[in-house]
Amino acid sequence: MAEADSIQEGFLCPICHKDLRSANNLISHFQDLHSEEKDLLSSIKGIYGKVKKKILTVEDQDLEHFKNEISLQKEKYYLEYSEPQDPGPAVSHTEYFKSVRRDRLDHRTAETNKLIIRLDRLLRVFASDRKQQEQELVAWLDGSTVSRCPSCASSFNITRRQHHCRLCGSIMCNSCSYFLPYEIAQTIVTPLNSGSSKEQSGKESETLRICYHCLDMLESRRRVQIDQVLQPIICQLYTHLQKMKIQVQGSVDMYYKIYNSLKSGESTYILQDLQSLRNTIADKAQMIDTLSKKIDSLPVDPETPKSAVLQTGIRKATSSYIKEELITLPPPPTPEELEKTKRERLAKVKVDDIPVSSTSIKKVTVTTGWSPANVANESTVSEEADPLLEQMNIVRSYIKQAREAQRFDEVKSLHENLNMLKDMYKKQLGKEKH
Repeated sequence: MAEADSIQEGFLCPICHKDLRSANNLISHFQDLHSEEKDLLSSIKGIYGKVKKKILTVEDQDLEHFKNEISLQKEKYYLEYSEPQDPGPAVSHTEYFKSVRRDRLDHRTAETNKLIIRLDRLLRVFASDRKQQEQELVAWLDGSTVSRCPSCASSFNITRRQHHCRLCGSIMCNSCSYFLPYEIAQTIVTPLNSGSSKEQSGKESETLRICYHCLDMLESRRRVQIDQVLQPIICQLYTHLQKMKIQVQGSVDMYYKIYNSLKSGESTYILQDLQSLRNTIADKAQMIDTLSKKIDSLPVDPETPKSAVLQTGIRKATSSYIKEELITLPPPPTPEELEKTKRERLAKVKVDDIPVSSTSIKKVTVTTGWSPANVANESTVSEEADPLLEQMNIVRSYIKQAREAQRFDEVKSLHENLNMLKDMYKKQLGKEKH
């Protein structure tokens, strides 16, 4: 009796008293087994609808009340803790990030290089047993251990066969395969495969089956190659500008070297050397200024508006370089100043002038890396000419050629050789007098 009068809870069928656990199951059960009780079914649906509506209304009210409570708590928190607090301990993870990133980049670079080497070898396969040779170059994965495609998880069967990537040997289905044309493959391995373009001329229409993982690494390398070749016009102009600056800076350093030599009364260089070098520097300065103007006038891409600031900065930096380094060069000294300096120097150290004799010029390689041109013989070689005098005349002719070519480092080296020969000649004269 106690069991019969016990109270049950849940979604109970009013006829068979079975617990269906959900309202949808109860309605479906009643429609299938007790369809004759239509009035009772409609009343069940009505009661369920009223209960659902009431529950949702209560939930909306509770949610609104909860939102109000949260907003009040936030205001109270800001009022209580509005004063600034001291920052807590900070830990930098930059080095750890760099180490992890470096390892991953090194791994990806190594794997990409392996793929390039394998691709280069596969492009050299021409025999009829091509499939066998491909398996010898790249070890294929055993297909009996793989029942599904690793990319799409589809099961292999009669209609969906297993295929192998020619670069890594992994297994995939036909839908997850990519067919790399030989023509594109040759462009990817151009640095390695430049010598076999003639042999592969008849294979442009063929393809290599690869997986999308290998394709991603090859495409990354190809994009890097394209970016290296197709530089923006601003990069090309800026590279040329930097080369011009390096060249003109060498000329500026040499200008100060010649200027100081002339001001000290040395006879290594002449005034014409300084004037010629000054004209060369002026021409290069004009070319540098033209390049910077061209960079500044380039059209700005709407997607990169900050490039305008970069172009203006390059122009200002170049103008400042020209004004501070090139235009402010000291003017060449006058001939009167040079003559006065030489007289003061000769008063301290007397240098004997060696007579110049007409001798033949011989071809000799200068040790500084520059070689003078051959000079035609215009006079007869004297049988009684001193060998030292002949050698000094040869060096003088080399100095003249080096000066015309603005090879002033060679001019200085040749002058040192000439002075050494003069000392040897003076010692020889002193022995003959005794």
